[in-house]
Amino acid sequence: MNRTYSEDNDRESMADSGDEGLEDIVVITSANNPKGSRVLTHDVELQLLNSSVLANGLPYTILKEKEKSAFSALLSLIGLCSSISMPIYWVALTEIQKYFGISEAQANLTVSAYLVLQAVSPVFVSSTGDFFGRRPTVQCCLLGGFAANVGLAVCNKYWLVIFLRCVLAAFVSPVISINSAIIGDFTTRTNRGGVAGWVSGFTLVGQGISPFLGSVFDSVWNWRAIFWFSAAFDAFVFVIVTFLLPETRRTFVGNLGIPPEKLVHKSPAAWLIRKRLVDVDGLSREPDTQKTFNPFKPFALILKPDILMCLLPCSIFFACWTCSQVSLTTSLSHDYHYTPLKVGLCFFAPGMATIFGTILSGKVLDKVYRRMKKDYARQIAQNPSAQHTPFNIIKARLGYSPIPTLLLSFSVIAYGWCLQKRENVAIILVLAFLTTFGSMYPLNVASTLLVDLEPTQSGGASSLNNLFRCGMSAIFVSCLSMMNQSMGLGGTYTFMGCICIVGVCALQFMTYKGVKLLKNRQCN
Repeated sequence: MNRTYSEDNDRESMADSGDEGLEDIVVITSANNPKGSRVLTHDVELQLLNSSVLANGLPYTILKEKEKSAFSALLSLIGLCSSISMPIYWVALTEIQKYFGISEAQANLTVSAYLVLQAVSPVFVSSTGDFFGRRPTVQCCLLGGFAANVGLAVCNKYWLVIFLRCVLAAFVSPVISINSAIIGDFTTRTNRGGVAGWVSGFTLVGQGISPFLGSVFDSVWNWRAIFWFSAAFDAFVFVIVTFLLPETRRTFVGNLGIPPEKLVHKSPAAWLIRKRLVDVDGLSREPDTQKTFNPFKPFALILKPDILMCLLPCSIFFACWTCSQVSLTTSLSHDYHYTPLKVGLCFFAPGMATIFGTILSGKVLDKVYRRMKKDYARQIAQNPSAQHTPFNIIKARLGYSPIPTLLLSFSVIAYGWCLQKRENVAIILVLAFLTTFGSMYPLNVASTLLVDLEPTQSGGASSLNNLFRCGMSAIFVSCLSMMNQSMGLGGTYTFMGCICIVGVCALQFMTYKGVKLLKNRQCN
């Protein structure tokens, strides 16, 4: 059958569900179907949702379902090294302020400095992962994080705290974008949202428990214990990664069935799947289009309208959520006179929201994708000779985003006014939960959609997501004290909520123009 439709010209175009199934539409003749019209059999309908086979018949990945689950757990553990590094420090801001004799704005500067490097570093390091491999890059990041945390635990100068926080961010923050790239290596559009949701959900457990852990260490010992714990955790995860993390970059190992050639890409855990390392001819290997190392390559993606239209609104949502977490710490400490331990306990509310929000969003993304892809395949089956528009992956990912993002917008406005009026802490924590829960869906959507649009540059696309959201957060957090002084907490978060509503409208416009944006991609 000649193809009369177009799809994204990427590595998944043959492995994705619609493409393979459409080749297997069969002609059935019966009393009810005498002309042999084209219909979908039950088996073909199931195949339309199967993304596990490459064009040459090889499996997209040799990993079994249980191994994928174990792999996801390992990625979550790696992600914790990054996710705990910033919030575990929030509860100690007041102690840092007293110890070094600095102002609140100067204490917030240590957070802003971290966010700046958290934004910039992954853009360059992700290119390292694409060029040199995922496994050695993750190992280097964990070693750097260990060294920076040891330095923070023993430093006695305020300027040195800022410097080492920047070094820490430069090393540990890229593992989140590298995780997204690794997920892109062994998943396709059909199950990527769910896997990304689970990994993000358990990674963000750090957002829930790390403020509490930080408060415990600060109360029992002092703020230095926070960094000793972080250093020990980074060292522990490094050992786990050295033994268990295989190389996944598809230009090196294909569907993981190609035995790695270089020592840095070899993992002792590969012995467990040694009988499946049979692709000695490299039939599943993807062509390597990146012949030279170019750390600035991800910046070229900003020129693509769909990428930019996804990045900007989602970065605003993340910045708004980050500011709400910082304000929760300072308000509970100064206005409610809570001890660091009680502040840490209060962070369980937004922490649990991160887990529920990311896991639920992943399941919704997968379910919506399967339903829309099945409907798309039926339309083509009904009229296979017609020229069909590309599958609207943008609508599949962004279609339900207004509901949680509007929840975020209105919750954060109420949150700000309750903080300003010093309402009951229970009300504030409920609003913190809703604000966090509403922000998780667009954050998961952004990371999933960017990998969908740029599967061959998944690391670079994910790092740009990190650049925009952390850069925007750094700007907002730096201005937070000044905004609070001039507008009050209520006015500040009303302003942020209104900006979030503008972001909701921007995502809706992108959804409306989704097919046109995808057609422009094909033309370019």
